Amino acid sequence: MRKLLCYIILVFAIGGLISESMHNLMDLKLIYYNLDPAKYYEKDKLYVYKKENNNSSNSSGNNSWYYGVLEKQKINANIYYSTSYLMENTLLDKKRQYLKVWYCKNANKTILRDTNELHPTIYIQGIITYILILLIIPCLICVLKKK
Repeated sequence: MRKLLCYIILVFAIGGLISESMHNLMDLKLIYYNLDPAKYYEKDKLYVYKKENNNSSNSSGNNSWYYGVLEKQKINANIYYSTSYLMENTLLDKKRQYLKVWYCKNANKTILRDTNELHPTIYIQGIITYILILLIIPCLICVLKKK
């Protein structure tokens, strides 16, 4: 039973490791950057040039993609969130519609800005992937060990 569990963990852990390496260890980096968000994230505005609604509904309702250009960084970015929340928080200035966002240059990550202070957040997917990667060695020892 223990070996079966180790094999299952190994399959998921190796899959997670391959996925993370293909995505340049992004989830693991986000764990690190979110420990001290004041250091890695900065305030910015996402000027919206395209809105794309997702018609499939899930438990949280309809979600939308908002595409735009970051004011300070001058790069394209996007936000995927609840349509109603995005519509409520879309502001207007002289240029056009925008969303207040936080941007992490190191991870190329844009998140919505609810308040003027960003608090540390936990990325569950990154933590699970990290734990699975750490479990590779003990599981290999368990599988390769002979009775």
